[in-house]
Amino acid sequence: MHPLFRLGIVAGLSLCSVFPAQAAGRKQAITLRFYVEVDASTADPFAVPVRVGTPERHVFHESSSSLSERQILAAHVYQNKNGEWAALFKLDGTGQITLSNISSSNRGKSLIAYVGDAKISRVLPNDILIDRPVSDGILQIRGLLPKEALLIQSRFPALKPAASPR
Repeated sequence: MHPLFRLGIVAGLSLCSVFPAQAAGRKQAITLRFYVEVDASTADPFAVPVRVGTPERHVFHESSSSLSERQILAAHVYQNKNGEWAALFKLDGTGQITLSNISSSNRGKSLIAYVGDAKISRVLPNDILIDRPVSDGILQIRGLLPKEALLIQSRFPALKPAASPR
């Protein structure tokens, strides 16, 4: 094999390994994590302190997430009347069961969402109050930045409206 041909093959393979996402046409990475609030008095030493809500309040959440982007099947991103960006998520079977368990056993607490890309994630300013059991696997978040809304919209398939019963 000619040395220049061998060099061309090595250079081509190197470029494929440097730009795998672009070469494979993958969607941009997004991180969505949901954590359950824990009581400050009973929080384990690894509980994470955060500030959420309006007015702002100081809470703790579990150290490991209960739900993540892996359990999301589809999403619907929209802007509400106040101009705030929000999203609805349809969870897969595992996520649906997890959300049902969380919402049944943690009433009065909050679900805290983190959203981000491959570089950085942030706590959403609006926590999700757990006020009733949720068994349909639909989860809503508010307080997204426009770039986060666009990232979610490009990453997940569109959530189709449920067929209305006749």
